[in-house]
Amino acid sequence: MYYLEQLVAARDAAGDREVVVVCDFDGTITTADSDVTMNAMAKAVGYDSSFSQARDELYREYAPALEQAAEGERAALERKWWNGQMAQFLRYPIPPEAYTDALTNLHFELRPEAAELLRYCEENDVPVFIVSAGLGNLIIPILAWSGLLSPNLRVLSNFVRYDGEKAVSYTAPVTPSNKRTHLQMELSAFDHYIAVVYGDKEEDLDLLPPEISVPVKAR
Repeated sequence: MYYLEQLVAARDAAGDREVVVVCDFDGTITTADSDVTMNAMAKAVGYDSSFSQARDELYREYAPALEQAAEGERAALERKWWNGQMAQFLRYPIPPEAYTDALTNLHFELRPEAAELLRYCEENDVPVFIVSAGLGNLIIPILAWSGLLSPNLRVLSNFVRYDGEKAVSYTAPVTPSNKRTHLQMELSAFDHYIAVVYGDKEEDLDLLPPEISVPVKAR
């Protein structure tokens, strides 16, 4: 009930402002011990595959650099790393049906309070924006499999684009550093609103100015 209680309280206090929900996905909608969507296809296709080995090389290149980077350098490094990760889906093609098929071998469990929240939002026409630096091609089937994919929900994440069975491109990267930019572009359509923001990390809760947001930490 914790997630839903926070939303209901915000709606009661919102006055004439529209209330929207903003959620991280990995560790916020899913449990803390679930697989991480950006990394999960490496597990699905096998850690000894060329796809997974190429991703490991990127990790070895960028993870240490990010730990040592100054604040102003992080965004550019993350963008390069995420572009590199997404490029592997074109270099070592994974068919579009592989994401749904992979769910049988991956561990994704939704937090009960998150499922309750999303059902409430659908029933009460509350707009939901899932903002994730993970992999949208997995997020969508996870939500669909759980019966939680609805017209009021928008997923802002990293997507591989397909032409038939062939991966041909990918969307502009959504990284931990630029989630705020992607979200603010979507919310520009709202004139007078307050956002209830759910996340398992402090960086997830700081996507919007405090005067228009209610942060809710996953626990």
